[in-house]
Amino acid sequence: MKFLSLVILLVISSTTFAGGGGGGGSSPFIPLNPPIIVNIVDGQRIRHMQVIIEIKLVDPANSNKIDLHKGPIRHELILLLSSQEAATISSAMGKEQLRKDALVAIQKVLQDLEGDPIVESLYFTNFIIQ
Repeated sequence: MKFLSLVILLVISSTTFAGGGGGGGSSPFIPLNPPIIVNIVDGQRIRHMQVIIEIKLVDPANSNKIDLHKGPIRHELILLLSSQEAATISSAMGKEQLRKDALVAIQKVLQDLEGDPIVESLYFTNFIIQ
């Protein structure tokens, strides 16, 4: 019986932790999940690029607006990312320029839909080309 009680307690606590614990979402950082995977050109070859993006909001209270417009945001990012060439984004400067372009794309979508760009910054937390 003690073992069963311990298992139930662990399940409840891990579920609460995984769900964020009901903390109210005060962080200005929001991951754009799932990762974005696109095809890119590398000479005559087609390669795959996977990026995981995290955005920083001007006001954390706007996190629900990101969820509301996730479709148009991801659409613009997919168009931008899939138009890249591997040689261009292989360097740190190329990645930085792509980061700036992605931020502008997200801000434009949100400006059009919400009347406010909402997003302050964008970060690649994972960037893979295969």
